[in-house]
Amino acid sequence: MTTIFLSYRRSDSPQACRVYDWLVRRFGKDAVFMDVAAIPVAVSFSDFIREAIAGSRIMVALIGSGWPVKVRAADDPVRAELEAAIKHRVPVLPVLIGNTVMPDPDDLPAGLASIAFQNAATVGVSHDFHTHMQSLLPRIESMLGTMARQSVATAEPDVIHLACQGIIACLRDAYSPDEADGWFVEWNVVGTGDFARRNNNHVTLFMHRIVRLDQLLELHFILSFWGIAAAAEHKLSGWVLRHLERKPVIPGAFFDPGPDTVACRLKVRPSDEDPRQIWQMITDEPLRLSLAYVATISPKT
Repeated sequence: MTTIFLSYRRSDSPQACRVYDWLVRRFGKDAVFMDVAAIPVAVSFSDFIREAIAGSRIMVALIGSGWPVKVRAADDPVRAELEAAIKHRVPVLPVLIGNTVMPDPDDLPAGLASIAFQNAATVGVSHDFHTHMQSLLPRIESMLGTMARQSVATAEPDVIHLACQGIIACLRDAYSPDEADGWFVEWNVVGTGDFARRNNNHVTLFMHRIVRLDQLLELHFILSFWGIAAAAEHKLSGWVLRHLERKPVIPGAFFDPGPDTVACRLKVRPSDEDPRQIWQMITDEPLRLSLAYVATISPKT
């Protein structure tokens, strides 16, 4: 199910692609719709777009120079996207590109005039782009969290604990000592009081952030590697990278919220967060080699 629909003009494609990349890194590819990346061949372009908008939770509308003039045309495709979003009550977040100013409501078609009264975000076109995106992403998170309903991802109080234990159990089960020169490895979920130096080979999971997005629940965590030798840490981190890239979905045998809860899926993807910064925020212990991930809990479809 698409969560975020990205609306843009072809003339703004370079900036739209940059925004799309950031949205995908933050929310996952399955959650973000951009026409050139999502529309299959041999389907009706307009019908597919309308269905995608109707199924979205929020529309991010990029507004560049010339946008207000072109949107007045009755056959303008961007206008059709915005009208579809309003028809299906999909919230529209205007995002101004560079020095573009918010159009006056009198300059817009009557059906789109309400967009001019919304508090728009801005994304720069040069060095300030990254700073603006870092401010935009939490705003989108907040909007999605406000719209969230009770769902399978939050109905079970133990789902967060079960997910963390399931990820570690899955890795423990898949690992063979042959992967790292015969070294025995312990796999544990840890808290802030468990970061003292360890005397044997360990892989620990520490969750540092929880985000609720519509019907999804995101768990941000780091995997840290404790080895009796540097080679052990290097080999273990390489094995984890390979395993989670090949098999990002945690099997149901390791993640089962219970018979009274609708089945849900647990999928892990890399995070763009810097694990070194996370480590420094949670402990004064010497830095350990770590990898940052996001685990998404979502209803099975």
